[in-house]
Amino acid sequence: MGYIGWMIFGVVLLVAEIITPTFFFLWFSIGSFIAGLMAIFSFSFGWQVLMFALSSTLLVLLTRPIARRLSKGDSPRKMYVDGLVGSTGRVTAEINPQLEKGLVRIEGEDWRAASLNGETIPVDSLVRVIRLEGTLVYVERIADNSK
Repeated sequence: MGYIGWMIFGVVLLVAEIITPTFFFLWFSIGSFIAGLMAIFSFSFGWQVLMFALSSTLLVLLTRPIARRLSKGDSPRKMYVDGLVGSTGRVTAEINPQLEKGLVRIEGEDWRAASLNGETIPVDSLVRVIRLEGTLVYVERIADNSK
């Protein structure tokens, strides 16, 4: 396979890396480009394949622990949602248990809300998030000392 074949193979692997979020095909793509460079300098096909295999394997083995460490933590969005419990917000649409409607604004975002103890909570009341189930927050009314 000439250098053009290696370069095409490298581009195909690069596209595969872009399409999949695995951070795996990139190293084989780089190995393919290295083998293509060897083909340009007229190394035999055996040497090209050997360099492709060695460089790809080394890159995978050396960078896998780094990639695993970088992707280890929770997503910022998940940490934000977990942090909602205990936070306070303002009712923007009356929380009415009979109608099963209500909205609360928490940190600039509107959330569907339900009263924890079944009471109707009027608009502009201050509430605290007690529980979160999916996109529904269960709240309780708290005293508003700012008025």
